[in-house]
Amino acid sequence: MPAEQEQNNQLLRRYQTIFDSKMVGILSTDMNGQILAANDYFLEMVGYTREDLKAGRLNWKTLTHPKYLEQSLKVAELLKTQRSVPVFEKEYIHKDGHLVAVRLGLTMFEDGTVITLVQDITEQKESERKLEEAKVLLEERVAERTRQLVESESFLSAIFENMPNMIFVKDARDLRFVRFNKAGEDLIGIPRSELIGKNDYDLFPKEQADFFTAKDRDVLKESKIVDIPEEEINTTHGVRYLHTRKIPVFDKEGRPQYLLGASEDITELKKAERQRAILVKEQIARSAAELRAQQMGFLSDLTFAMTQSFDLDNILKAFTEKSIPTLADICIVDLMDEEGLEISHTQIAAKNSEDSDFIQSWREKFPMRWDGTYGAASVIRSRKTEIINGVDLDQFLKSAFGPEAALTERPIHAEAFMTVPILLRDEKPLGVISLISTTPGRHFSPIDQSMAEEIGRRLAVLIENSRLYYRAQEASRAKTAFLANVSHEIRTPLGAMLGFAEILKEDESLREEQKEAVETVLRNGQQLLHIVDEILDISKVESERIQIESIVFDLPDLLHDVIHLLRGRAEEKGIELRLRLGSLPQKIQSDPTRLRQILINVIGNAIKFTDSGYVEMEARSRNGRRRDGHQRIEFLVTDTGIGISAEQRNNLFQPFSQADSSTTRRFGGTGLGLFLSRKLARLLGGDVILNTSSAGIGSSFLISILGKEVTGTQRVYVPKTFTDSIPASSRKVETILVVDDAMDNRELFKRFIIRAGIPENRIQTAANGAEAVRKALEKPFSLILMDIQMPEMDGFQALKKLRTQGYRGPIVALTAHAMKGDREKCLAAGFDGYLQKPLDRAELKRVLSLDFSKQQSSRDAEL
Repeated sequence: MPAEQEQNNQLLRRYQTIFDSKMVGILSTDMNGQILAANDYFLEMVGYTREDLKAGRLNWKTLTHPKYLEQSLKVAELLKTQRSVPVFEKEYIHKDGHLVAVRLGLTMFEDGTVITLVQDITEQKESERKLEEAKVLLEERVAERTRQLVESESFLSAIFENMPNMIFVKDARDLRFVRFNKAGEDLIGIPRSELIGKNDYDLFPKEQADFFTAKDRDVLKESKIVDIPEEEINTTHGVRYLHTRKIPVFDKEGRPQYLLGASEDITELKKAERQRAILVKEQIARSAAELRAQQMGFLSDLTFAMTQSFDLDNILKAFTEKSIPTLADICIVDLMDEEGLEISHTQIAAKNSEDSDFIQSWREKFPMRWDGTYGAASVIRSRKTEIINGVDLDQFLKSAFGPEAALTERPIHAEAFMTVPILLRDEKPLGVISLISTTPGRHFSPIDQSMAEEIGRRLAVLIENSRLYYRAQEASRAKTAFLANVSHEIRTPLGAMLGFAEILKEDESLREEQKEAVETVLRNGQQLLHIVDEILDISKVESERIQIESIVFDLPDLLHDVIHLLRGRAEEKGIELRLRLGSLPQKIQSDPTRLRQILINVIGNAIKFTDSGYVEMEARSRNGRRRDGHQRIEFLVTDTGIGISAEQRNNLFQPFSQADSSTTRRFGGTGLGLFLSRKLARLLGGDVILNTSSAGIGSSFLISILGKEVTGTQRVYVPKTFTDSIPASSRKVETILVVDDAMDNRELFKRFIIRAGIPENRIQTAANGAEAVRKALEKPFSLILMDIQMPEMDGFQALKKLRTQGYRGPIVALTAHAMKGDREKCLAAGFDGYLQKPLDRAELKRVLSLDFSKQQSSRDAEL
């Protein structure tokens, strides 16, 4: 009997340990709902004291929220017949009024007492925290608690069985399972009969079994509670995740006898946490993508704004204004000169225009210090971005602009500075971008730095492109001026050569072979003049200075004129020159001069490279009229000449080249004709292409332009010079002054004028503008022929001097310049007419017969 009594006492101590533990709420009630006994855990859960319990003020019916009362009453009725019911959930009303969600397990003793196990599922995390705080206390009391058991084996079994979490007991010696509750059986999915007597290695993979066993040994060795926040376990339902606490249970000698474990299934919680993590990650990625999209949109808008002009001022203005306020509140660009020696340009933009004006005037007073340890100079030297968040403005100004700058009125309130170098790919610095934040709390981040550096690289490219563009513009202007001067220098002696050759040709005393020699000089001189004109045209096309006119002309007349012009050249070679006209508009609006030039070049080429057979031009209109009224007009030029091989075709439309070197030696020429023709045809909306070609058989070139057909009685427009509007007069010129710095030209023009019927004693000459002014003011002339380009005083200066001194007589420009606009420039300057070298004798005679009295009257009125 003593042994049995000792065993009962031991059981009671065990039950008492479980009853006193704070793992679950435990209470006993009668059938009326009166709570007879309750552990502290339950009382704390609902907010009542043990005095309230002793006073009989606790009843589960009054604690239950009304919406769960009917359910609870049905469970109570069911419990009377079945003595145990499934676990269910409801809400208690805490003493302070808030609701406590609980999970309940109930069983009934033979005497009608109901044992209820309560788990607080709304304050689960809080309970875990409280349990952690109780670990130390639990370790100290565990030996005593293990010796205390509750009243009977049936009471312990009821508690053990109805725990909502998995509860298991292992033998401390071999760690085999000796007890398993129903929640554990359901979780693992294996009947308890197959679990009892087994160890972890019998049930789980070795890796999991090693982990479980190691933790068990730690519990027994250290004689303390071990909390395992997360462990993975294989079940028949798949992998589950548990939060487990393992507790040593001691015998009366204080040695570990059992290991008690309580495991909560946190699989769903872990899944929810994982889903939350995925959502957070997706949100971060989405935010990053949106930010990147905003950045790319800003970069696109900024780049578009900056690329609308090659002008450097416009580029910098667009950059600074667009950068506000996306990048900063103030944006300053300091641009170095091309030698990299000093700041040549500063552009400022600010969110507040007053800040911009203030900074502009302040920077003029305090230039940037090149030896500064902060700011633009430092960044130019290091070629690295500088960010200063939380600015010490005194120190910054002193370093970047000098000590005196730090003593002046503050230009701005600055929160942060970011200075970014403007670098080319070779790391050459072109300047710096200074970005300033004046908004409280707005600092610059690595993302801001990355964005600003990308913008700096783009700005560097645009700055360099702008400089290259203006250098190219300057080179083009220099080239144009050079070609104009070359034209003048070539035309001046060439004009004298051709003029004297024409005079010599008229000499009746020349022998036949001498006349042929003179004609050869004239023919080759005209060819040289044609080459000079081609070079000038090429220059104008390449510099986009050539002007295409849009005038009405008779297309068939122009084509017949071109054929008539070239027929003599074809007959000299013994070949036939044909013209076939298809369906063509009679009058079109285009540029007849340029079309004529194209046709003469292409047909002339065909004649040059054809020794026998024919050259034919077929003209036709294609594809009808377009919506804008224009139509495609084609000219197919076919020859039976030497043809072009496949290897030679690549050089056809290249300037200064022909098919090959042997062709150049045999046929001569500059190689500019086809190149210029294609350029001009494209300006007229068409093209020039090699249509077909076979070596030794012949070639065909297809020329196309766009022309607008003109119907009705509209007159054909013929462009006129200023002197065309001056009527001819029977009045003879009495005295003429010829002004030219070339003696040969003065002599030539004098002879032309004499042959026009003016006596030699009425013709005077001057070698420069100063001499011309002096002679004209001494004695007025009926007409002055004034050269433009002369030393000491040019023609424009001489004209201005004479008009200023009151000279009213007519003055006609006489120049070798042949660039587009030279005539207009002379007439706009005040000349009464324009003659071009080499001088056309018929044009000279016409000028000599003009009546300039209206121009003189107009000048008198102005005076």
